[in-house]
Amino acid sequence: MSSPADPVEAFVLDSGALIALERAEPAMTGLLMRVRTGQARLVLPDAVLAQVWRGGAGKQARIAALLGLKAGRCVTVPLETAAAKRIGLTIGQCGHADVVDVHVALVARDIMQR
Repeated sequence: MSSPADPVEAFVLDSGALIALERAEPAMTGLLMRVRTGQARLVLPDAVLAQVWRGGAGKQARIAALLGLKAGRCVTVPLETAAAKRIGLTIGQCGHADVVDVHVALVARDIMQR
């Protein structure tokens, strides 16, 4: 999900990706290594973080480390009023009722259209 102005591949994370990170699954560990070396960047909608965050940095050290990456390596996307309205409209059009899923999809679409 990159654009000519942004040659680094971007990955929008959903809750499954964060759970895989916490379980140290190889695919997520590999992706995190690419991010740390500047070969990729992560985009994390705040709604996804809210969906999985339960125990703080002590219990969810890998997610906490993800949030502490160098600026630009892991970008969080807030769920603001304008986004909430877009999500509601999209839910009305497509019928998929999960707010977090739709937010992830819209964030990914926005990145692809840049």
